[in-house]
Amino acid sequence: MKIFKNISLRLSVLGRFWQEKINYTILRWNLLFIIASILLLFFVFNDLPPQAPLYYSLPWGADRLVSSPTLFILPSFSIVVLVLNNSIAQVLSSSSTLLSRLLVIVSLVFSLLSFISLLQIILLVT
Repeated sequence: MKIFKNISLRLSVLGRFWQEKINYTILRWNLLFIIASILLLFFVFNDLPPQAPLYYSLPWGADRLVSSPTLFILPSFSIVVLVLNNSIAQVLSSSSTLLSRLLVIVSLVFSLLSFISLLQIILLVT
């Protein structure tokens, strides 16, 4: 019975974290940007050239180019950042509200910038 009580306590903490309007709103926007990135890639994937620029920090030339399926790394990293930051934010929500909010906001900013980068790459090559 102690195990069930521990599980229900953790689930109630998780529920309280997502019942806060700001956390829920940020999560919805975050998921919107990730889903938009994936859908954008699926819709334009056949129109993409075999190689597209991704590594803008590298010198000009072939080093910047990756194969087109590698562009799926942007929404994939957004999902990883979303899951990690929101998991850590949920754990820290009872002890540090500011830090948990910052983690949730950082995941949103990461997804937004990832979406903008993907959109710019697609507009550049098509």
